[in-house]
Amino acid sequence: MEHGEQIPYFRDLAIFLTAAGIIVPVFHRLKLSPVLGFLFVGILIGPYGLALFADRLPWLRWVTIGEIEGVRVLAEFGIIFLLFMIGLELSLRRLWQMKRLVFGLGAAQVLLTGLAIAGVALAFGNSGPAAVVLGACLALSSTAIVMQLLIEGRRAATPAGRASFAILLLQDLAVVPILFLVGLLAAAATGGSEGG
Repeated sequence: MEHGEQIPYFRDLAIFLTAAGIIVPVFHRLKLSPVLGFLFVGILIGPYGLALFADRLPWLRWVTIGEIEGVRVLAEFGIIFLLFMIGLELSLRRLWQMKRLVFGLGAAQVLLTGLAIAGVALAFGNSGPAAVVLGACLALSSTAIVMQLLIEGRRAATPAGRASFAILLLQDLAVVPILFLVGLLAAAATGGSEGG
């Protein structure tokens, strides 16, 4: 086994952490959200940022992430850590206390937003299954970004912050049925195209 194969994507991780360690504190010092710093880092060092110029400037290969696979691995770890953090902060007792917000307000937000977006997608000529998938996926928001903004603004413990957390929690729970639905619709579409 070669040295580079011992820890896959180690170089990508080192580049990401170094860039984030430089740029995010700069954003914090400028009184800008660290979330914007992470977005900026991703755009800058990602496969569609400076890595596009690596053919003309070979030294950029050492400071950018050129393959999308490395980014996917980093993103998966980020999602795992985020869900783990939410799990640490959320007890079954607290979830039961928030059940009306989570399963009432959260479900209403996902359903109503999903239906509205699906309606717009249908109006633009998408098929029914495509409109459903678009509506279901675009009804969700980023837990990482919203929670970070709530924490930064010291609004996480306010009634609006608790309602936002409940909606985000339901959205996270809704990912599994949405993925199942996408799989069913894809299988139906594949079966229909093979039969035709």
